[in-house]
Amino acid sequence: MNFSEPAVRTLLHSRRTVYDGYARSDGLFDIEAKLLDTRTHRMSFMVGPDRPAGEPLHQMGLRVTVDADLIIRQVESLIDRGYVSECLDIALAYTQLTGLKIGQGFASAIRALFAGRAGCTHMTEMLIPLATVAMQTVWAQQEVEWQHGGPKPVFYGKPDARPAVMESCYAFRSDGQVMRVRWPKFYTGLEAGVLSHKGDADVPRG
Repeated sequence: MNFSEPAVRTLLHSRRTVYDGYARSDGLFDIEAKLLDTRTHRMSFMVGPDRPAGEPLHQMGLRVTVDADLIIRQVESLIDRGYVSECLDIALAYTQLTGLKIGQGFASAIRALFAGRAGCTHMTEMLIPLATVAMQTVWAQQEVEWQHGGPKPVFYGKPDARPAVMESCYAFRSDGQVMRVRWPKFYTGLEAGVLSHKGDADVPRG
């Protein structure tokens, strides 16, 4: 994926985030998130020594262990580098995630637990993408089991029940092709029953 040709410019700041989801041998899942911020020039701080170009501005990570129901069983949080040395102290606050269920209300719970001085801005920002990676990881395991003879997974709900994801994003809008193919009962498009998009045959139907 390439952007158009940019203007003449100079790189100043880079953020690298990586999310990985693992199936564990005990039936649980590890979701790991890592964040690294670097700059191309010497960094100066209100407290503490300068850091040379290329050294981490922020370097931190989370390992969240969930079960198949997306309930958080264990949390390991690490802050190796922060804006000041005191940033390392807030890492343990994220063990409060233990026992929460990833799903509806998770974002609100995060805001309540880690708002303002109760959390680290960047650690908290990592949690919403981590939640969606956790969901994708559990679903991926269901696909693997299906390919080895298990039941075919039914993502997002059955065709005769209103899906919780309806209107949650552009792809799941009520008048979109996914809704028309998978949940025709809840499809609201004016062209109901008519193939309105040349690529409709490519839409997954299971």
